Amino acid sequence: MKKKSSFSIFKLILIIVLAVLLFNLISGLLSPKAPANVANNTTVVENNGTEEKNSYEGFSNNINSHYSSNWQLQSNVGKLDMSVPSGVRNKRTEILGNNKDKVTIMVYMCGSDLESQYAMGVYDLQEMASAKLNDNVNIIVYTGGTTKWHTSIISNRYNQIYKIVGDGNIQPLVENAGTGAMIDPNTLLSFIEYCKDNYEANRYELIMWDHGGGTVSGYGYDEKFPRQGSMSLAQLDRALTEADVKFDFIGFDACLMANTETALMLSEHADYMIASEESEPGIGWYYTNWLSKLCENTSMHTVEIGKNIADDFVKMCGNKTPGQTATLSVVDLAEIEDLIPERLSEFASSTSELIDYDFQTVAQARKGTREFAADSYLDLVDVVDLAARINTDESKKLAQSLMSAVKYNNTSSDISNAYGLSIYFPYRSGKYVNTVLNTYDDINMNPEYADCVRNFATYSTSGQLSSGGSHYAYQSYDNYDYSNYYSNQSSEELIMDVLEMFMNGSYSSNDSYSNFYGSGLEALFGGRDNTKIAKYIANNHFDADLNWKDNKIALTAKQWSMIDSIKLNMFIDDGEGYIELGKDNVFELDDNGNLLKPSEMTWVVASNDNSNWQVAPYYYISQTTDGDNTVTLGRIPVMLNGTYANLIIRTDDESMEVVGATYDYKGGTDIVAKNIDKLNADDEITFICDYYKYDGTYDDTYTLGDPIKISDKLYLGDMDISSQDYLACYEFRDIYQQSFYSTAVK
Repeated sequence: MKKKSSFSIFKLILIIVLAVLLFNLISGLLSPKAPANVANNTTVVENNGTEEKNSYEGFSNNINSHYSSNWQLQSNVGKLDMSVPSGVRNKRTEILGNNKDKVTIMVYMCGSDLESQYAMGVYDLQEMASAKLNDNVNIIVYTGGTTKWHTSIISNRYNQIYKIVGDGNIQPLVENAGTGAMIDPNTLLSFIEYCKDNYEANRYELIMWDHGGGTVSGYGYDEKFPRQGSMSLAQLDRALTEADVKFDFIGFDACLMANTETALMLSEHADYMIASEESEPGIGWYYTNWLSKLCENTSMHTVEIGKNIADDFVKMCGNKTPGQTATLSVVDLAEIEDLIPERLSEFASSTSELIDYDFQTVAQARKGTREFAADSYLDLVDVVDLAARINTDESKKLAQSLMSAVKYNNTSSDISNAYGLSIYFPYRSGKYVNTVLNTYDDINMNPEYADCVRNFATYSTSGQLSSGGSHYAYQSYDNYDYSNYYSNQSSEELIMDVLEMFMNGSYSSNDSYSNFYGSGLEALFGGRDNTKIAKYIANNHFDADLNWKDNKIALTAKQWSMIDSIKLNMFIDDGEGYIELGKDNVFELDDNGNLLKPSEMTWVVASNDNSNWQVAPYYYISQTTDGDNTVTLGRIPVMLNGTYANLIIRTDDESMEVVGATYDYKGGTDIVAKNIDKLNADDEITFICDYYKYDGTYDDTYTLGDPIKISDKLYLGDMDISSQDYLACYEFRDIYQQSFYSTAVK
């Protein structure tokens, strides 16, 4: 018979200690981590578990917020993956091997302003012609789309076709290929057919050269046809389908084209895609080295070709455009075609279900996800990063499959959580929802994902509508009380009334919803049972008192959990109205999480000589924290040499500098320009700003101050403007992307 063990006090103490340690471990795993600081002077406070305590635990304005999952992604930057999962289709391009392959590279060069203003097209042609070429590689270039070529060889009257012959030379093949717009799919079709008929090969490559807008606006901006928009993904699909050429790879020397949607569409036309998730610097790809290597071995694996392109691109951007981010990835379209549709359907269905009962969790995941071209509000985010933050079994499977399909990914050192493929997921703006949903229909995009996008956009839009439509900063000057509004308007019944109004399309008679006119919101609300949406919003909305009391604004933990961002919105009163100076993410919280009135009022200033300073308009874009290093991006709207542009401003702990300029195209396209190199000597800039009348109505866009002629560089800094007759308020943006404003600081 076994002897019973005695139960000593020591064992009891040991068990208690172990139990406490186990409890703390489990609590640490299940509880949210403390957020990253959102401003240099922010102090994180502990939440005592009571809603009455003023707490901002869980609020983070940092794009690199922590993952809520118990699985972590490993960076795939610089990692070459030549493996092929089982069950994936064979490549449509058969590589003969032993340097026996014949290669035809088709470069579709829509010069646009990249050429007319900066000669970027000619520079790239020179890079191509400097490669060590041979007869087994034909590089055929179609030129057009610009009002000026910086060489007398190429015409700006007609589209033309050239062959790169090496030794710095190009050979004209077709002097007059017509005058069709470069963003017309028929023009692209004619070029592909010409190359197929005249330069037969077993390896065809297509490079689309210009600006890009990804899922939202597709490819290209033709400077000679500024109001014809861009070539949508559906139009690109049509041109490729009619051309009936199976490409080895299709590459985009353009911004934002490394999308999951683009990859799914291209999977029927090519074996690989080479493209950038982020906006490209103006210099684009560097062509000399990778073309020379391909000519040395025309049987080189396509992934290795892509790796050479990506490595040269990122390296050259680091040397010539420091401060600008660069991304380029090589995607196996066979894996995309065979593995991603099912994984995306599962992810979309589970996420849509999550949205229905916990929109806030999905919104917070989306908030923290790596976003591209953030200043353009195109809502293109890294899909792997998004999936990891949503953290469901389905999202994990999707992330793993996508990372497998990305065979090589390279980025500049100052960008994180960019794994090689983006996707459209609306959050910052609802402007493009219907455009994208129509594109999804045209390219037969996964219907479950389209429904997920529609569901998220419906909740987000409903949250904005239920708060009474558009709110404006000038309302804060009259002590507008949001809490009083919500006390009367936030019941399920009243929210349902608003949603029903949008369901039947009768909202256009209400001036409060003028910002939603023309948005096609009936497509979101039509046929839906909005009862659960109304109930959710009634229980989850931002209803804080944003009046200053004792120089502070106090929010509860629940109120903080509904906040996406806080920005200081600055105006100057010139005696007749308000000059808007912009929005910056500067604010101060005390130890109890109360927002404090600013103790000093400073704003961005600029100078061409580091002494004569001029106030500049400034708008915050995004902030990234990697370890102890925080990098903030912002923009300054200007006229640059007579053309409307935005200077992109990079700020870290040591400096504030201009890293490039981007252009907005006002002629009916939402295409995103490549960032241009730093300002040059003799460039002239004039700051521009919006002007509002005292009743809050927008008056016009005006110039601010005198033009500045650049001699060395544009110097930037902060200056006290408290002597100015300023007005400022804080913009609180909630998870539905609705803005609320504090009362004014004067």
